Amino acid sequence: MKWKSFIIDLVPPLLLRALRPSRPERAVSAVAVHDVVGGPLKGRRIRVDAGRPAFREMVEGTYDAYIWKSIPGQLPPGLILDIGAHIGYHSMAFAALYPDCEVVAFEPNPANLDRLQGMLDLEPDLAGRTHVLAIALSDSAGEMEFQASANVDDQTSSGGYLGVVKPPLDAAVYERAGFTASRVRCERLDDLVERHGWRNVHLIKIDVEGAEALVLQGALGLLQRDHPRLLIEIHSAVRMMEVMKLLQPMGYIIDLLHEDRPGRCFIQAVHADGRPMATA
Repeated sequence: MKWKSFIIDLVPPLLLRALRPSRPERAVSAVAVHDVVGGPLKGRRIRVDAGRPAFREMVEGTYDAYIWKSIPGQLPPGLILDIGAHIGYHSMAFAALYPDCEVVAFEPNPANLDRLQGMLDLEPDLAGRTHVLAIALSDSAGEMEFQASANVDDQTSSGGYLGVVKPPLDAAVYERAGFTASRVRCERLDDLVERHGWRNVHLIKIDVEGAEALVLQGALGLLQRDHPRLLIEIHSAVRMMEVMKLLQPMGYIIDLLHEDRPGRCFIQAVHADGRPMATA
């Protein structure tokens, strides 16, 4: 049977580890502070278990390299939003790359939040421009069910998802990875923009395990006002159709940045009006 290869084609990179057969390995996590040797955080420090593939790539500076190659070399003063911030690697990278910008990181998983704060503590200058909100974003405000793993170090905590969406994987996969349900606070991005008076949002990264369209639905006012560049991880063909139906009528041009595996990819959406942006 080819069911194993079929499942592997669908699994997010950070959840793939949870599906592999058990084998002897370290009983204790080897989390430590590492000097980053390349990429957007070169010369900075992060706290990870570098024995794990994704975290090792963060230390090496190769993690999500396609993102850093695609974005402008400079940005004027303004805001960058990291929606689904995980342990803060992207948030810190944005803060390091764009010293004139503030970064807002959205992350509802308490385990990820704890590691994110520990990462920021290592780099006070980045922490001073990175604002962490312990909430999820959707198309409506209120409490919602959230399914998540509390295990950061086996890389499964990256796959948390809102209960109102169909997640990328079969329910049995999440059960095997130790996911449990909780309630989290959700907000609409447009409501937050109005409440906090956020202006000049230049860039938004979205990685929300199937809730991509819900986040965008709650941010239509912001998208129409600021035309931010969007970096979105797409978790299925259906999610891609939903995103395209929202963005293309608004004048966004969508490009494929990276195909992770069939049905799962990372896209960039840039507004067609040629909103001025400094480039490298």
